[in-house]
Amino acid sequence: MLVKIPQKFKIGATRVCIGFDPTLHSDDGYDGTYNKRTEKLLLDSRLTGVIRDRTLGHELMEVIKVNYELATTEEDMSRIANGWIEFLWQLGIEFDWSDIGGE
Repeated sequence: MLVKIPQKFKIGATRVCIGFDPTLHSDDGYDGTYNKRTEKLLLDSRLTGVIRDRTLGHELMEVIKVNYELATTEEDMSRIANGWIEFLWQLGIEFDWSDIGGE
């Protein structure tokens, strides 16, 4: 089942706008980032497949961490995100990125 990733959504009171940035990794050393002030969740546009999905999962955990004031390490957020992404794949859920544009 293909599930479209929305450009904008909310988790609790936290707003999120997703986009791709072709310079994110080369300029900042990150595959993905979430900025609470700008409400932007950016992924390096060169990511594909499993890496892109897992990076989205990690950045969504960042949003959840901010919204619910969690004290979670980066490593644990990645582990939780990877577990959820694997579960979604087992359900046959794949992400449709066609609505997500550049920064």
